[in-house]
Amino acid sequence: MYDHPFQWGSKRTGPDLQRIGGKYPDSWHFNHMLDPTTMSPGSIMPPYPWLVERALNTSSTQDKIKVMRKLGVPYPEGYEATALTDLQKQAESISENLKKDKIDVMSNREIIALIAYLQRMGTDIKKTTASN
Repeated sequence: MYDHPFQWGSKRTGPDLQRIGGKYPDSWHFNHMLDPTTMSPGSIMPPYPWLVERALNTSSTQDKIKVMRKLGVPYPEGYEATALTDLQKQAESISENLKKDKIDVMSNREIIALIAYLQRMGTDIKKTTASN
C-alpha cells in the first residue's frame, strides 16, 4: 500500500503478491526463498540462499523511516526511535515460528526481514476494507 514507486505495468513474470500477507506460514516463505521448487513445483523463480546467510543491515533504518514518512507512509512522529525495537521483536517472533517447523535461523538474517515484509503485504488494505 505504501510502496514507492508504485509498481504499475501489465507484464508479470510471477504471481501478484499484493495481498500475500498471512496467506502462508513463515516456514513456507523460508522454504520458497531457499528453493522455490519445493513449494511451487515447476517454478522458474531462482533460489535466494544468501538471504539465510547475510545479516540484516539496520544502520540506516531510522533515516529510512523519516524518508518514508515524508513520502506519505503514516508512521507516527518519533517512530524512528522505537522502530529497531519493533523490528527485533518481530524478527524474534518469526525466528521462533520457524523453530516450531524445525528451521533454525538467527533472527538478524535478511530472510527474516523478507518474511516480515511478505507477511505484511496487503494487510493494511484488508483492515481498511473490513472496517468499511
